Amino acid sequence: MKKTKFMMAAAAAAVLWLVVLVQIFVTRLYVSDADFTQAFAKNKLVVLRENTDTRNIREGNTCIEGQVVGKMNRDEMAALAENLFRSMGGGKVLESSASSDGDYYVAYGYTVGISDAKRVNGKNINLNVAVSYDEKNNRTNVIMGTPLINSDF
Repeated sequence: MKKTKFMMAAAAAAVLWLVVLVQIFVTRLYVSDADFTQAFAKNKLVVLRENTDTRNIREGNTCIEGQVVGKMNRDEMAALAENLFRSMGGGKVLESSASSDGDYYVAYGYTVGISDAKRVNGKNINLNVAVSYDEKNNRTNVIMGTPLINSDF
């Protein structure tokens, strides 16, 4: 009886691990297929340019820049960052910061959908979203990069 219970528990554990591995594989396949441009399109962002800063190119970072007309408040910026993380494979925002007046919002996180990561303060980071308001042009700029954004925003 104990041997049967043990075998059933071992089989259940093996099936669960198999499900986890398949989910990771499918997520990576989806993210590589869906890339940044589609993540921006899903969130109704206009793409301006991709990977133009030489600092990002030198570091091997991939970045995309876009914009939204008008000023977003802090909650809208946070929601946008979370939606972009979700679009890239269900990533989790590990850390974020915002200005008190709501002119910028920066989020760092990790998603299993992106294989390249950097270790920052003991945490694996592979997705970075920066949202900032440009009052001169009345637009909110959005930069998304992996594993990090290594440029001014």
